[in-house]
Amino acid sequence: MNKKLMAVAVAGALAAPGLAVAQVGSSPGVTLYGRLDEALVNTKYSANGAGTISEVTKRDIWSAGNAMGVRGREDLGGGTAAWFQLETGVWPDGRLDSASTSGQHFGGRNSGLGLSSSWGEVMFGIWDTPYKVAMGTWNSLTSGGFSAAGIILGNGDSTGALNNALCQTTLSNTSGSIGLTAPALNSCVTEATANGTAFSRRINNSVQYWSPVTAGVQFKLMTAMANYQSPDTTPGSSASGTPKPQEYSASVNWARGPLSVGAAYDTHKGLRPGTVAGQDPNPKDNAFSVGGKWNFGPGEAGAAYEQLKYNDNGAAGGATGNNGGMKVPAFVVNGRVNAGPGAVWASYSKTQGGKSCSTPNMVIGSAACGVQAKQTTVGYDYVLSKRTKAYVVYNKIDNGFNGTVGTNYYYIAGPAGNNANGTASGVVAGTDVTTLGLGIQHVF
Repeated sequence: MNKKLMAVAVAGALAAPGLAVAQVGSSPGVTLYGRLDEALVNTKYSANGAGTISEVTKRDIWSAGNAMGVRGREDLGGGTAAWFQLETGVWPDGRLDSASTSGQHFGGRNSGLGLSSSWGEVMFGIWDTPYKVAMGTWNSLTSGGFSAAGIILGNGDSTGALNNALCQTTLSNTSGSIGLTAPALNSCVTEATANGTAFSRRINNSVQYWSPVTAGVQFKLMTAMANYQSPDTTPGSSASGTPKPQEYSASVNWARGPLSVGAAYDTHKGLRPGTVAGQDPNPKDNAFSVGGKWNFGPGEAGAAYEQLKYNDNGAAGGATGNNGGMKVPAFVVNGRVNAGPGAVWASYSKTQGGKSCSTPNMVIGSAACGVQAKQTTVGYDYVLSKRTKAYVVYNKIDNGFNGTVGTNYYYIAGPAGNNANGTASGVVAGTDVTTLGLGIQHVF
């Protein structure tokens, strides 16, 4: 199989819907598209850091990032066009029943309605944030769910509306603290809410602007509507005050010839509220990343650096507590190179929560203060056609443990892990995860 066919196949695999404006508005009429990626995986979960859970090995068929959608475009004249995209997650290997909140309906993944013109694109809908999209600037992995994007980088992946702690729980009026004492309030269960610590985010109710590409440069801006905002006089409000969630995201990318570089910034407010009087109900968290990728002909190499900053919300130490927040830096290097009728690809990423935290043993998302986590991936694609390939992969996630707390980085929507008695995705802190996979991917 020649190198031209290999390049076409890899480009098709990278063409995740919505990552490029041209994908939405490049062809007239309505088109159907999708990606199916199924892997037979054998996964070993080590004993957790505290030694309370034993080692276990499990097998599964994992559907990583599968999607199907329709998109269309109408020319309105004068260089202006209207476009839409409706995308849903699909799982060929099983049935999941929580369709209303898990993306298993058209509109559950990147979906929106927009206008395009010489001044750029404006879109309303649910879509990946510019910060998440910028991860494609450096990502060279093309098969399965083994990229560090959304695992190590971004401290997790999330889809849903801006969360509001007063919506997701029933409050204790006597203590003034938030406690899960009953099901979520009815007014807040019409759509899934995103978690408050991940920075690889697909956000409901978002408004985005994508600039034209000028001399290889494009920038993107985004904000989200806080449709579950509670009034300040909400009965049973937390003693710390009312969370007022906000999110803003931006990126800039330059691509010319074999080189592409990009930077991105994202800021949250009110997604990790303190709950005790004197604490902060609206702490500000932010993330910055910079990365790039170089195509050298028979392959490409990418690298990125990221720093997440979770600011103090006073959640530790009582009413006068100050947890000092935590910085979570991370880096990744990855690449692929043609080999025979396919390509070898590999990645290495590492992160460590802030080494000095004024509150010992702080855990935010999958990160723990002073604790390292690493991910190593090696795989091989065997290209069968322009749209189909088979692959093998080895992946290892090393989660750290300091004797008290540990990290719990894990795959996005991964196979059942060792938490919740092994019946749900995710792992208990301090668990290492080793995976061998054999898969096939088809794009249409």
